[in-house]
Amino acid sequence: MSAVVSGSIGLVVAGPPGAVFAVCVYAAFRLRHQLRKQPNLIRPVLIVLLVELRSGRSVLGALQTVATVFPGQPQLTRAARVATISGLSQAALVVTGEMKGILSQLARAQKSGAALGDTVRSMIEADIAAEKARRIARSRSLPVRLMLPITLLLLPGLVLLLYAPSMLRLFEDLSGPLT
Repeated sequence: MSAVVSGSIGLVVAGPPGAVFAVCVYAAFRLRHQLRKQPNLIRPVLIVLLVELRSGRSVLGALQTVATVFPGQPQLTRAARVATISGLSQAALVVTGEMKGILSQLARAQKSGAALGDTVRSMIEADIAAEKARRIARSRSLPVRLMLPITLLLLPGLVLLLYAPSMLRLFEDLSGPLT
């Protein structure tokens, strides 16, 4: 329905090319919004890992719990299975994406004898800091992104509001009363 509305507005403003342009812009924004909505499971996975490790479970037990808590993630199930059979280092080689970094850091911490709970806590803090930096960068670009809507929507209304009374008075003076 919104595509029809945007196409209609484009048709009124700029004719048929405007309608095509408006529908394309609407589709691009819709696709961008859908891609942005993909959930990031890294922080919940890290939180479950931290809770399990702090409760005294082993790394393998914590990974198996994470795999059961997030059943829609086959990558976690595969990582837990490979870690149980071959160890964390081999599981880090099998998985891809951000889970590879998590498992490789856990494997390094386990080999070095570092506290795994502190390692997971530092990963959570790094994830929070990265998200905060992304949000700050996005908020700093907000004035630039608002320039186009302000220019297209508010400026014409302001011009009409300021110049319409004087234009009506000018037309009335030139042609006589309008009634």
